[in-house]
Amino acid sequence: MRGDNLKIVNGSSIAVIGGGPAGCTSAFMLLSEAKKKNLNIKVYIFEPKDFTAHYNQCAGVLSPPVEDIFEKTAGIPFPQHLIKREITGYTLHSSRGNSLDLVHGKGTYATRRILLDRFMLETAKNAGAEVIDSSVTGIEFHYDEVRIYSDSRFLRVDSVVGAFGLGEGFADVLEKASAAFFGYIRPQRALDTIITKLHADSSIIENKIGNRIHAFLLPDLKGVEFGAITPKGDHIILNIAGRDVTSKEMDSFLSHPAVKKVIGQINLSPLNYYRGRYPIKPAEGIVGDRFVAVGDTTGWVRPYKGKGINLAIETGARAAQVMINNGISESDFREYMASFRHYQNDYIYGRIFRTLVLISLKTGFMERVISMAQENPDIEEGFYKAVSGEGSYSEILKTILTARNSLKLMLEFLKFICRVH
Repeated sequence: MRGDNLKIVNGSSIAVIGGGPAGCTSAFMLLSEAKKKNLNIKVYIFEPKDFTAHYNQCAGVLSPPVEDIFEKTAGIPFPQHLIKREITGYTLHSSRGNSLDLVHGKGTYATRRILLDRFMLETAKNAGAEVIDSSVTGIEFHYDEVRIYSDSRFLRVDSVVGAFGLGEGFADVLEKASAAFFGYIRPQRALDTIITKLHADSSIIENKIGNRIHAFLLPDLKGVEFGAITPKGDHIILNIAGRDVTSKEMDSFLSHPAVKKVIGQINLSPLNYYRGRYPIKPAEGIVGDRFVAVGDTTGWVRPYKGKGINLAIETGARAAQVMINNGISESDFREYMASFRHYQNDYIYGRIFRTLVLISLKTGFMERVISMAQENPDIEEGFYKAVSGEGSYSEILKTILTARNSLKLMLEFLKFICRVH
């Protein structure tokens, strides 16, 4: 089979590279959709991590409409038992003690990411997926099959789902192997993240933090684009993001007066830091004959908004539906790409928004914008949509930059620059 005649048939096999939410959703949906068509297929998941000990670096926040995405999009019961806290709002903090409380509806939850990953992997296994506890070390695309090398198994499969996130090792392998075919190129821009967990007295969590996520825009922390404090059950998660941030920037963040005002003085020495990355530019060659990328591997996660778990489940589910119902050729996957055109189209707006935020942080104008948001419902709503992850960037920019607001912001910026100089 080749070209437009690539189909999943009885006895077909698919390899999923990566056992996070995107890969597990793909595996689960492949088996569920195949069952509806009375197809007997084999699905393998390559995942070297042990989710009783290894972590995917993520704050573990589930955002609206996550319940519908689990149950209606993927057909997976929403894991209510994994919710550690329901988030009821956001507070945005600046360097000078300015803060902005953002109204929030229902449907945002804090969970432990390691427990969510374990749940998703068990869900895929219970559906019939075989988990291979190995890293993929090589891959070959041929006209009639895909051959996969790993630390423990060699497989011949009909198609591959790339759900490996920004994993450097397999990205190198895939880029080389696909060069003559669909030419996958990993996202060329990404933000580094540093995450730590702090066990805190319940009185601090309940009285100082509450059921709110505290976000920080701190221009005096060089290299840090934003930081956040997320309450869980008996602990809090603190994370920062920026180009090339390190543990030193996390030290500075935890020692910053605006952060200490929320969590108090803490001893840094016993804390464990974890490094992660998330993309801010789409990948290339996301689909090809016998290949489709899902989740962070696509690079469709948008700067500041995150919602990576939602994206993972949505893309994983849709890719599986297209594979079973349409086929596994590049032309079949056009329908998959079309389903997420809104993510692709929103990329340029995300870049514009991030550029405006960085300029405001670098010049110190962000303080004034936050003050304006306290009196301007449009700017406040725009901040809310950006921090919460609700709404597209085109919507956020249209909300904030109305004709009236654009003029106000421009005049305020000019006055600010004149005062500074």
